[in-house]
Amino acid sequence: MPELPEVETFKQYLDQTSLKQLIKEIQVTDHRILNTEEIYLRRALKGKRFESSIRHGKYLLVYLKPQFLVMHFGMSGDLEYYNNKDDPPKFSKVILKFNNGFNLAYISIRMFGKLSIVNSREEFIENKKLGPDAYKMSFEEFQEALHGRKAIAKNALLNQSFIAGVGNIYSDEILFRTKIHPKTNINALSEGKIKELYTNIKDVLEFGIEKKGDLSSYPNEFLIPHRKKEEKCPTCNSDITRFEISGRHGFFCPFCQTK
Repeated sequence: MPELPEVETFKQYLDQTSLKQLIKEIQVTDHRILNTEEIYLRRALKGKRFESSIRHGKYLLVYLKPQFLVMHFGMSGDLEYYNNKDDPPKFSKVILKFNNGFNLAYISIRMFGKLSIVNSREEFIENKKLGPDAYKMSFEEFQEALHGRKAIAKNALLNQSFIAGVGNIYSDEILFRTKIHPKTNINALSEGKIKELYTNIKDVLEFGIEKKGDLSSYPNEFLIPHRKKEEKCPTCNSDITRFEISGRHGFFCPFCQTK
């Protein structure tokens, strides 16, 4: 599933290709992708330009003046900017046709993504009950989000109302780097561990953004290349353990990450 680094990569791609382009036509090829009525989507988009974009957690909000187009990419979402003389990309669900002869396709293979229209960023964050953005948050915001929270570390990082943007893969990496067992109670962490966790959240996400979300390019010292059965810990060479929490499979080193 696209997590914060992947969605930040989509944001950068949209900014580089599609900002300020006049939208002259909207083609919806699959209505299941819409979290709004098609007529409302067309009314919000046609004749408008993408003025700017904001990413919050795993959501990309594109400003249309005065509303926002919200893109959620689900398990397999993507964007592709292409010449309208070319065939649309496979699995294109919504195509925005610009006045300059190019198009932007919103792609979804497994149909878990959604497009919607909202009136304000603040209203959207409040309605979705999203916590502070994991990459942009201050340490003070992180401390406030932690305050009084009772959850195991893995579930806390995955909870978008705690902090927004971290998913299954990056949570494993963050906990590995911080040497925290995924089932450690988050409210039992020392002040030093909390600071270390905050730093590693930022560092892991920043590295992911630099890599444009390409997990295949990660060096061996990261846990990410070893998130599979019968792999060894890149630090101590012990067997990596696979576990399941709340229906998700995670990976950790039981020797480096003790309770």
